[in-house]
Amino acid sequence: MPERMNRPLGRGFTFAVGMALAAGLAGCSTSADVAYGTYQFGPGYETGHVYESRVYGDTQQGIGAENCRTVMRRGADASGRPRSYEETVCD
Repeated sequence: MPERMNRPLGRGFTFAVGMALAAGLAGCSTSADVAYGTYQFGPGYETGHVYESRVYGDTQQGIGAENCRTVMRRGADASGRPRSYEETVCD
């Protein structure tokens, strides 16, 4: 039976594995989102607020955070026609 030869892995193999890992991670990104909201209504109106907080990590942009607030309003104008409004502000 032939003897097994134990050879250390070559420098080229180690480099190839390292490059494959780097290429695999190059396009990675992740984010964690938290959101909550409130809603109110009454005769002739509806109002909602949504608050969002986002933490992200990206190989291109690094790590960052974004906080957004969305306000939604529905109601009627002075002549009774339906009216809606939505605004999102992020910082």
